[in-house]
Amino acid sequence: MDSLLKDLRYGLRSFAKRPGFTAVALVALALGIGANTAIFSLVNAVLIQPLPFPEPDRLVWAWGNIRNGGNRASVAPLDFIDYRNQNKTFEEFAATFSIPNPINLTGSGEPERLVSAAVTGNYFKALGVGPLLGRTFVLDDEKTGNGQVAVLSYGLWQKRFAGDPNIVNQTIVLDGQTSVIVGIMPEGFGFPRDAELWVPMNFDHPGMKQRKAHFLRPVGRLKPGVTLAQAQADTDVVANRMAEQYPETNTGWNLRLVNLKEQLVGNTRPTLFILLAAVGFVLLIACANVANLLLVRAASRHKEIALRTALGASRSRIIRQMITESLLLAITGGILGIVLARWGIDLLVALSANALPPTANVKIDATVLGFTLLISIVTGLLFGIAPSLRTMKLSVTDSLKEGGRGVGEGVGHNRTRGALVIIESAVAVVLLVGAGLLVRSLIRLQNVGPGFEAQNVLTMRLELPEKKYPSLEKTTQFFTTLEDRVEALPGVESVGFISELPMTGQPNDIPYRVDGRVTPETFAYDDDFRRVNNGYFSALRIPLLRGRNFTDQEVRDSANVIIVSDLLVKQVFPNEEPLGKRLVLAMSDKSFEIVGVVGDVRHRALEIEPSPAMYLPTFDGNWMNLVIRAKGDPASLASAVRREVQNIDPDQPIADVKGMNEWLRSSVATPRYRTILLALFSLIALVLASTGIYGVMSYSVTQRTHEIGVRMALGARRFHVLQLVVRQGMVLVAIGVALGLVLAFALTRVLASVLFNITPSDPLTFSLVAVTLPLVALLACYIPARRATRVDPLIALRYE
Repeated sequence: MDSLLKDLRYGLRSFAKRPGFTAVALVALALGIGANTAIFSLVNAVLIQPLPFPEPDRLVWAWGNIRNGGNRASVAPLDFIDYRNQNKTFEEFAATFSIPNPINLTGSGEPERLVSAAVTGNYFKALGVGPLLGRTFVLDDEKTGNGQVAVLSYGLWQKRFAGDPNIVNQTIVLDGQTSVIVGIMPEGFGFPRDAELWVPMNFDHPGMKQRKAHFLRPVGRLKPGVTLAQAQADTDVVANRMAEQYPETNTGWNLRLVNLKEQLVGNTRPTLFILLAAVGFVLLIACANVANLLLVRAASRHKEIALRTALGASRSRIIRQMITESLLLAITGGILGIVLARWGIDLLVALSANALPPTANVKIDATVLGFTLLISIVTGLLFGIAPSLRTMKLSVTDSLKEGGRGVGEGVGHNRTRGALVIIESAVAVVLLVGAGLLVRSLIRLQNVGPGFEAQNVLTMRLELPEKKYPSLEKTTQFFTTLEDRVEALPGVESVGFISELPMTGQPNDIPYRVDGRVTPETFAYDDDFRRVNNGYFSALRIPLLRGRNFTDQEVRDSANVIIVSDLLVKQVFPNEEPLGKRLVLAMSDKSFEIVGVVGDVRHRALEIEPSPAMYLPTFDGNWMNLVIRAKGDPASLASAVRREVQNIDPDQPIADVKGMNEWLRSSVATPRYRTILLALFSLIALVLASTGIYGVMSYSVTQRTHEIGVRMALGARRFHVLQLVVRQGMVLVAIGVALGLVLAFALTRVLASVLFNITPSDPLTFSLVAVTLPLVALLACYIPARRATRVDPLIALRYE
């Protein structure tokens, strides 16, 4: 222990004497280790740590399997009740609505639109989460007549009610109805994502007494010892039973069960692995840089080491000293890296834009600190080995000779430093190619036509309280009045309404059939379903391909006409004229005449192909998205529109006031997230690699000062000296680039699943990188080479 402390003190003094060397090494290590720590904290929070629920492995997510092949559908309310009552493998089987349930909070202070989640009475019990104050729901809360109740999130409790500990059992007004606050959830609980408040589902509501519409997302807790396969077989039995009892609605439908954690993190896993590999490469380049610095430092310490050896120090003692110094440097770099990572984590989370699952709690905990310590030690050993082994080859006699000098010790003669330059160049190429592919993929994705024009469009969502607007007549009156008022505002070009706005994560589909067509199943198709007014298509400039638009009167009367998308025509009427045909929707016994065909819209995300869609002219529903096309800046209309809403109903808030371009950007949040981060890490790698090349070439020029002086004294021209030095560096870079291109060609195959309309071997990307890195390296070689041409032969001949 005493000798170790001596080694540490000696190392600290040694680093203090060379502050420039120490600063450069620590910056490189802090960047490499800090980036790894930050990304590993994401991996730890998302993939390694269990979900923040008791016994999370027993939690299961349930998708509905659609008869026509889709496997990500919601579940009908009555189907859910049968699954809950008849299954034998779930301890609890609960559900929430498939999309957030916006709710208006009024009666105390300004009206506020909240993100609420309508859940079953056993929802919290299924997740295994209890309240901070009060109680959660029970099954009796699902019944009308037992009173309206609500559970608040910790954030809403603090923000709206100042953390009042006596809030439980007090009343609030939600959508015009008095509700009793029965509980407060713990800080950090927000499931489903962004929920501020929870209300119980009302299974006595007429809309919940059906099997035709699917809008519930079940989640269940398995009984102890039950496997996912056993639960799947169990729910299949229930599904088959329902198909026999209700063939019209349940033929071909069942559940697809997946582990809840897999459901939440599955889409995030490829991105995190890509980023973890990228920062690993950055750290490798940092190690190569520091190893080169230590090699240079070891060369300058030949006499010191030789003297210590002559005085009796063993080779192992010298090597231990150098390894101790390397570890000291690495651990110090690791500490600085943690500081950088702490700042970087906040940036990573801020940039994620919902790309991370809602249960992820990204922080630096014991696991992350252990990882940082481990990679710091491994890093210290990795870059400390080469300089340590080099000391074993020293000749004590030669090193102690007074005139000894390193003549001829250029890059070409130093295989270790040359190999490190090649490694740095190759790894930088791999990262640059990966970043280039993602950048080009993102550009192509953002250039995809969504099927509408988002420029100059303002959107907002309105949710009318059912108690205040209980009928179609009432909702139609509100929305048509608002339409007329907004159209009259200066700067408004057109006004549209739609129930589910593209790119917002608002899904809705419905089974249907063609009237008069004999099919083996009553409802042979299941496609996207939207409620719109006649101004919607012009507001978003969705082209009318054939037929006509709705009329004002058809919207006000909820007429039995329908407009379909081009994809639906190709799917249902491939060789027929669709106009005049009639569709029967599962929600109604009426048939709807097709009067028009419009262009296809990418509804879910830019990277997801359009789906067939139907549009009905009706305000039959309490929620709509208002779509306003402005003649200029759409944001300037927000306050005027809000004022018009308040003039119609002072208690009616609006939410999600955004330009359509913002929704488009949010739809590519995950691709943009990984592209920005990989591009950032590639830039760091390029800077580190070019710095390393510059350092090696600079040292080479210093070591060869005598040789260069001899050449110039014998008549060598400056251009030839410049060419000599640059060529030696660029040969190593060329080898590294060639090796890197080969590695990139092999490794970028893992990016195939996250690329859009571009191959992992894209020639343009490879060509750009093959040119970019050598140009940067040429500059790194040119600066020390130019210095070499300025060597005074007389001074150089006296060198050393």
